[in-house]
Amino acid sequence: MPFLLWGRRGDHAPGSRTVFLARDPGKRVLLVHGFTGSPSELRELGEILHRKGYTVEGLLLKGHGTDPRDLLEVKAEQWEEQVRQGVAHLKETCAQVTVIGLSMGGLLALYAGAATSADKLVLISTPIYLYDWRVYFLWLADRLPYWAIPKRPRTIDAPARYNVAYRCMPIKGVHQLVRLLQAVKRSWLPRVRQPLLIIQSRTDHTVRPESASYIEQHAASDRKQVLWVPQARHVMTLYKGRQAIYAAIEAFLEE
Repeated sequence: MPFLLWGRRGDHAPGSRTVFLARDPGKRVLLVHGFTGSPSELRELGEILHRKGYTVEGLLLKGHGTDPRDLLEVKAEQWEEQVRQGVAHLKETCAQVTVIGLSMGGLLALYAGAATSADKLVLISTPIYLYDWRVYFLWLADRLPYWAIPKRPRTIDAPARYNVAYRCMPIKGVHQLVRLLQAVKRSWLPRVRQPLLIIQSRTDHTVRPESASYIEQHAASDRKQVLWVPQARHVMTLYKGRQAIYAAIEAFLEE
């Protein structure tokens, strides 16, 4: 069987469920999606790595892939625990595990570096500094009559099956994203010692490019590199140029 799908509920949007691609037990990768996204946004990368012989597991983070209101009750610690368990599960039968995170998933990959026995980390569009000024006024947003912020529609260059995400950002969920960001700056980065590949676009309209420089400067890793992508959107796995990014990730994994 080429891959297995499962999730915590039966009402996921198509393609949003956790993906496990089982092949060579000696090479394993854990994929972690971003806030309001799903494993689908990283599935194409997972399929490519699977064809190269990797076992790939894509986490479905709690509160995602169902209904945006499910994010109202989720805590950042639950996402951290999922990542911790994901690394531990893959480590049961493999000596080397790489964690690849997109956006908020990159923050959780840094958590894996600080708190688990993960061996390598890949960070894609990982925030330290955000363009959206509203995130710094969440205490005001809590007093507003609505519970979520609409997201702009996106037109992608990848097949539609990879574009599974919520169309709004629940405000309480944004609080938890900010908690992760603060933890990265406060305590996790100085504890990250794994080889580190940081991939950041200079035209990302969500994450400020200086985020990549901050991570590179503050991580304790001896081996770390930044791949600057001249032009790409925030979820760069859904747009033109993604194949070059996938090739860079593969080369990093094979080092």
